[in-house]
Amino acid sequence: MRAAVESRDLGEFQELMTRRYVDHRPRLIGNPRDFLFRSRSAWTSALTVEQARYRTGLAITTEPFESVLAATVLEGRLDVTAGRQRSRAGGGESLLFPPGLELGVIMDRTALRVAQFPVEAVARVAGRLGVDPADFRFDAMIPVSAAANRLWASTVTYLADVLAGPVVQPIMLSAAVEAAATAAVTVFPNTTMTVGYTPGAGQVAPAAVRRAVAYMEANATEPITLEQIAAASGIGVRALQAGFRRHLDITPVAYLRRVRLDGAHRDLQAADAAGGDTVADIAYRWGFPNLGRFAGYYRAAFGRRPSQTLQT
Repeated sequence: MRAAVESRDLGEFQELMTRRYVDHRPRLIGNPRDFLFRSRSAWTSALTVEQARYRTGLAITTEPFESVLAATVLEGRLDVTAGRQRSRAGGGESLLFPPGLELGVIMDRTALRVAQFPVEAVARVAGRLGVDPADFRFDAMIPVSAAANRLWASTVTYLADVLAGPVVQPIMLSAAVEAAATAAVTVFPNTTMTVGYTPGAGQVAPAAVRRAVAYMEANATEPITLEQIAAASGIGVRALQAGFRRHLDITPVAYLRRVRLDGAHRDLQAADAAGGDTVADIAYRWGFPNLGRFAGYYRAAFGRRPSQTLQT
């Protein structure tokens, strides 16, 4: 779903934010006649991306978020207090709102780009990295480095591209949420960054890898996860990753991408451009929401552009 909103009414703004996120209690800083809120948003049940602009100062208290939410400041500044933590972000900087804590937010003529997705997605990523989901937490609100901040900004651009597509296929949404969760764990300080050494996965039989490959090939157009692939193989996620590196010299994610590229290649060969078949339709079907990236992957794999295969 998509929506565009413009409002000069603080009560209307409060109702919208409470409905979209959690209970918001806003207070104007400055002249009430200056208040103006603009928003463009897109969302599904598992992912929200919003670009919002506030033309005056606001102080907001929120109930604890039950999801992961991070904001990139496009203009102005953003101050957030969460428990004993307090952080500030300016133009181009990002900041994560810690789940489970009441927040105090101050904005001054600010434009933001916000992404929201389930905590459970982050917990799955943490589990792969050796942290029990029950023990996972974000330790700070600001990225670990300038490079990490750029990674988060580019990830949110990708999420927005997915939701801007004509059709958001389940396979595309699953990949987008996975990308958001992985980026969040990479960018913002958390317990996966301080976990102690855990033993390796040990020997993984080739049969387990073959089961994983068969599962991928049978379900490549579905939004399958590493956890599902590992379960189908009868091993854990870390063992799955180790087995693919040992026996195939590739990661499971990269192998699944190649399976999907092969499927898209076959569909392009069989497609009828004159009959209305398009590269975009085939790319979306196989879980590639960004056509530029799909074209790059395709050319690296097959030595030609997708459109050249379609027209042959």
